[in-house]
Amino acid sequence: MMGEINMYNTIDGICFKNMLTGAYQLFQQKYEIINQLNVFPVPDGDTGNNMLNTLKSMYSMIAEEKAEQPVGILAEKAAAGAIMGARGNSGVILSQIIHGISRGLHGKKTASCGQMSKAFQYGILYAYRAVTKPVEGTILSVARGIAKGTREVIRTETDFSKILEASIRCGNEALAKTPEQLQILKDANVVDAGGQGLIFFLMGCLNGLTGKVEEIKVDVKPVISRLEAKGESFSIEYPYCTEFIISPCKVKAKEVRKKLSSWGESMIVAEGDNLVKVHIHAQRPGHVLDMAADWGTLHDIKCDNMVDQFHKNKEKQQKMAKKPLGILTVVSGDGWTELFKKLGADVVSGGQSMNPSVQELSSGMDNGQYEKYIILPNNKNIILAAQQLQKMMGEKVHIVPSTNPMEGLAAAMAFSEDNTLEENLAAMKERMGDIATAMITTAVRDSIVGETVIHKDDFMGIMKNHEVIAEKDFTKCFLDVLSHLITEDTEIVTIYSGKDLSEEDCLKEIDKAEKKYPDVTFETYQGGQPLYPMFISTE
Repeated sequence: MMGEINMYNTIDGICFKNMLTGAYQLFQQKYEIINQLNVFPVPDGDTGNNMLNTLKSMYSMIAEEKAEQPVGILAEKAAAGAIMGARGNSGVILSQIIHGISRGLHGKKTASCGQMSKAFQYGILYAYRAVTKPVEGTILSVARGIAKGTREVIRTETDFSKILEASIRCGNEALAKTPEQLQILKDANVVDAGGQGLIFFLMGCLNGLTGKVEEIKVDVKPVISRLEAKGESFSIEYPYCTEFIISPCKVKAKEVRKKLSSWGESMIVAEGDNLVKVHIHAQRPGHVLDMAADWGTLHDIKCDNMVDQFHKNKEKQQKMAKKPLGILTVVSGDGWTELFKKLGADVVSGGQSMNPSVQELSSGMDNGQYEKYIILPNNKNIILAAQQLQKMMGEKVHIVPSTNPMEGLAAAMAFSEDNTLEENLAAMKERMGDIATAMITTAVRDSIVGETVIHKDDFMGIMKNHEVIAEKDFTKCFLDVLSHLITEDTEIVTIYSGKDLSEEDCLKEIDKAEKKYPDVTFETYQGGQPLYPMFISTE
């Protein structure tokens, strides 16, 4: 039994895959708890779903991988899956933690306890970098509490399971403080949902490491699509097809194979008379060539970017030329989709009840009709995923941070293909500021938000810079919202009815409003959005 005391001082591919599998498995059991921690008692509280889907995407990349692989390669694949599958703010932040861990383990076959701890600290650093303005009382505060609290333990402890235990302990202490740091959490009497999710992630890693994890049977489709370039298949994360001959070569082919195995895939190493020929799909061809130069003289060096080749082949197939600049927007509901399409926008389905992943936004661009896009996320919880896509795509992506479909529609109306990108961005942001918006939904649980006491099944009116309105009666809630939205300058009120509000009922409500506000013009559209019977905008 003595041998087990220090069992986890070296983490190999098997341990690491078990850790990530354990994290995904625990999330499958716990994600509903995270959903329920949502601050507002709104029906689209989906922090748990977003984090679970991010981990599902991560798992899809390593599920079929042999666990004997170098820990650096497994971590890289896990990070690629997490980033492309990241949904919602908490999912994007979690994907950045996994990305940071992968950077810390880069090129390693196994990791010592110290290296593993350092990689986890790296993850927290990357998460911070992903958010422009970190807010105290969120997942980032919990991440920082973990980093700070485990600093001492990391210096002396050599068993990684003990480090994870200390991380969870420090994380729970930081989580307990989140209501003190963020008034909105205190009012709602909850801890931060994303922070709780991060602790579940660490608990799952610990379960996986210490063997409390079973094989997961889940239908997972790899997120990173395998593509065909000139008939050769490759994955986006290893885009450089690198070939060369080493002659004379100081080392045996077996040694070359071993040294290069963690630097790429689709590797072929052939031995000839005093020469070794190498073919590898690499992420960093310069590094591969650098290593090879130590083993002998290089000849016939060839390096092709297979993504470029793939796109060239694809462009040949696509006869239709793409237009230079357009809008990509995210909406739920047939009515909304129709409204945006009439304005020439490309639409990715999602929003209130399901935030699209980075991969889905990327596919929306690939399949769209424009070269460059201005993205309208139409939801606070999608902006970070759009920013992640922007990091990956560079100048092809620009963001106007609309927080609901009404702001998005106002912005889209200000777009003109005759204007430059800069003129459009300025006009769209300005137009967004000209309208005031509100949403009505139903409370899913009792809560207190600010001064407002909310009961389950109450109708809630939600507006920017205003207390939540909670009423048992829909009409009361609607008229109360209007009394705050309508000013003496208001000329038009536009109502977008949701999936659960019939046209007839909507017109009855508008009829009551018109009697109260005879000088205001009321317009109505069927938005078809889920969970929110009414969206209201005024100008």
